[in-house]
Amino acid sequence: MSVAAQTWTRTNFRQFAFTIDNIKRREIEHTFSHSPALAMFASQNLGDFGGTKLAGRGHKVEGGGHAIVKRVTLGEHAGAARMASDYGSHNVSPDANTRFAEGTWKFYSHGLAMSGHEARINRGDAAIASFLDSQTKSVMRALANLLADDLYAATSAANAITSIDDLISANDSVHGLSGATFLKYNSRGLSAVGTAPASVSFASGSFAAQGLSDMRTSWNNASEGLIQPDVGLTTYAVHEFYEGSLQPQERFAGAVAVADGSFRALAFKGTPVIPDRKCTSGTLFWVSLGGDEGVALHSLAGADFEFGEWKSASNQDVMVRPLYFTGTTMIGNRAFGSNKITAITA
Repeated sequence: MSVAAQTWTRTNFRQFAFTIDNIKRREIEHTFSHSPALAMFASQNLGDFGGTKLAGRGHKVEGGGHAIVKRVTLGEHAGAARMASDYGSHNVSPDANTRFAEGTWKFYSHGLAMSGHEARINRGDAAIASFLDSQTKSVMRALANLLADDLYAATSAANAITSIDDLISANDSVHGLSGATFLKYNSRGLSAVGTAPASVSFASGSFAAQGLSDMRTSWNNASEGLIQPDVGLTTYAVHEFYEGSLQPQERFAGAVAVADGSFRALAFKGTPVIPDRKCTSGTLFWVSLGGDEGVALHSLAGADFEFGEWKSASNQDVMVRPLYFTGTTMIGNRAFGSNKITAITA
């Protein structure tokens, strides 16, 4: 096979890199806006989403390390004791409340490719900028779309981040810690607090019959003192079930110039409830974002939706600039802060 002549110059590389970097800075937040969960976990700037301060709340950039090691709260204070008197002996047994969970890095990539022919037919600053603008957006959105799919996966795929569905669960192992071994390392679902992990149920049923009751139970089970869910993420179908249950309660005060038959945004006990096209069918997730207790997407500095250097193919008239994301999802407290309801129907 013949080897095509290489026509790329350092000037090309610098010009194209400068153009793409400017496009990335302008478009990065729009890349995440099609999925509320993606905006909350991947946005690089804190901001509004659905009228609430949620964008970027679950995103943490890490400086390095072979993996993310997180101190996990288990709620088991075995070392605490009462003393018989002021001269009583201290209990020196180690506290069993914390363990360390380890989340390994997961690697994602895409590539912005441009052939010599594409560069030649798009001569001039305006033409090449327009071409690179389209290609950059396409590559970024494709990688973001894959990450959003993995955030909601019913079962985490090989080489993928751990999904929200797997993080908020019971009687299983996440990041090296077993819910069957550590009884308080389990989400509570719709079951009574203290239910054995193997018996915890998340399954609901008809929203018309039990939806609001199950929302109350699951939200209350996710709450402990000041620790409460930050957001509810669900499907458009479940969001409409909830909206429909509230609509008969809507009232108009005084003369109304324009009648509005529904609500712009929904909440439950003050917690925003937001629909997401990517959300698992029939599911409502209550999620605590970031902090010591909540769910977070940890990204590696330098590979947080960052483009690498341009590379010229060895046997093609093509240059490629790879786009990298390296990260892992972690949860600090499975017992409260977050919860879920599954199998919701009309």
